Amino acid sequence: MKLTKAFLISCYLLIGACSAYRVVLNDNVLYSPNGAPPPPSLLIDANFQGCLNQYLSTSDKNDPKEVTLLACPSAGIQSLSGISALINLEQLELSDNAVSDLSPLLNLKKMRVLSLRNNRVTNINALMSLPILRFVALQGNNVISCNQLDDLEKKIGNSLNRPSQCKN
Repeated sequence: MKLTKAFLISCYLLIGACSAYRVVLNDNVLYSPNGAPPPPSLLIDANFQGCLNQYLSTSDKNDPKEVTLLACPSAGIQSLSGISALINLEQLELSDNAVSDLSPLLNLKKMRVLSLRNNRVTNINALMSLPILRFVALQGNNVISCNQLDDLEKKIGNSLNRPSQCKN
């Protein structure tokens, strides 16, 4: 069943009149009774945006620029595109997703803790540019270059949780 935009807007307005209900479509908060409008879409991946929206709707933070910690395990996330808008992000938990490209993390200079267990990561060079990165979990990403893992381990020490295998 295909819903038209006009129908969705009508539903939004009708339900919006009820102050005790929250309207969610595809894990994206369209209306919340706290009166705050949903944040604009920043992230390309709808599942990632849905996780961010859910966090913002349940926290005291309204601006994505205020987010310092975000946990989205097992959320079906494939892309990190747009994450650079979360400029104060310090800790990110993305275990059990399908992330492969880490280049969107390049500008997150405050990133300290990153968990990417059981994703599809093959290249971790982007992590070398994160100046205060202190902990990385990469177990289950068994096709990362051994040399890249060695370089990252030199940078952050024994706080790198390496995959059980690596690619020579």
